Amino acid sequence: MTQSLTAILLDFIGALRDEGVRVSVAESLDAMRAVAVVGLSRGRVQEGLRAALVKHRDHDQIFDDLFSSYFGAALEAQQPDSRGRRDGLVGIGGGSGSGEALPTARSAVRRPAAPTGATEAIPERPGDKRLKGATSREGESLAAEQGFAAATATRPGARSDYADTAGEDRSPRARRRSGVHGRETIETTPFARYTQLEYEQAREILAVLQRRLRQRLGRRSRRARRGRLDFRRTLHAAVQHGGVMVERRFRSRRPRHVDLLMLADISGSVHYASTLTLELIAGARECFRRVSAFAYIDRLALAEFEQGHLVLTPQLDFYARSDFGQVCAELLGTYAHLLTRGTVLLIIGDGRNNRKAPRVDLFGELSRRCYRTLWLNPEETERWNTGDSVIGIYGRIASVITASDLRLLEAGLERIF
Repeated sequence: MTQSLTAILLDFIGALRDEGVRVSVAESLDAMRAVAVVGLSRGRVQEGLRAALVKHRDHDQIFDDLFSSYFGAALEAQQPDSRGRRDGLVGIGGGSGSGEALPTARSAVRRPAAPTGATEAIPERPGDKRLKGATSREGESLAAEQGFAAATATRPGARSDYADTAGEDRSPRARRRSGVHGRETIETTPFARYTQLEYEQAREILAVLQRRLRQRLGRRSRRARRGRLDFRRTLHAAVQHGGVMVERRFRSRRPRHVDLLMLADISGSVHYASTLTLELIAGARECFRRVSAFAYIDRLALAEFEQGHLVLTPQLDFYARSDFGQVCAELLGTYAHLLTRGTVLLIIGDGRNNRKAPRVDLFGELSRRCYRTLWLNPEETERWNTGDSVIGIYGRIASVITASDLRLLEAGLERIF
């Protein structure tokens, strides 16, 4: 017995995710459309799925091995039914590719097979009447999405990320089972456990976090204009009035206008945390006199957001090895004018320097030129100073704060003032 092509592709995508390849819902739909476009040529299907599902070259070998495992046997000719649809690829055109026939998966697959002998039905939903009799590419694409969702929702052992949302149960238990988390859950999920799906959900709640951060930074900035209460000097002044604290004495005022200089490590280990931090700061720019944001791996690049996308100038090599010592040297040599007594230096990174020289002397010079130096570490505390981590060395100079999830990250950003 053979599986339908839809079930094979779903099992194949699930196997990729089990091996550590991050595949989102949108990328899974792209893979289905890619098969519809290229046809049933085995070579074209392999390249189409690779383009849709593989984002890092480190995953090429995993993809090739699993593709050979799932599509290694001979394919029985799939005959179109009376409505012109091939079994297993609901609502998607077969394509006209030439070449060797695409084989079907082996009968023993990693997850339970979908029931055979029946073609998955496309559920009719409100607003989907235009699909009836549709022959355009738009109709095929919409039908493909619905067929994919229906097949995944009814498949035994299906991954909850692909659950059909028609008439879904909105209870917390159902939302947890379907992979859709509430705001509180996302805020307390460690960055180290993020998948692409959770990262997208975190970005959706950034507007709330940005508004909350602006309000809290604004209150702290207003309090800082007159300085904090100095109890020691206030008690000394009270001696002149018989112990009655008539005169309150305050410490010297903090800078009224603060410049923020941010360095964000966007290497693979802390990419999600750094990108979210850059977006949070971008939404609270009015709390500072000037904001200068840089991303780094082994060198610096200006970081800006354009239409919700991170733009780096110049581009960084994401396969390079982190070298914070080189970043410190470049900052002192090229951007020394940004380091003033009114500057708060904010660094977000895990302090892993790939066993290269940490250049503590340069980092100490950076800190001395600034008003304050804060280091937010997205790693969980138990991983500090393990392996190639030198965060303990940098912690002798900067104030290192745990920022392993969104809630801790927000609390750390409040300590800028």
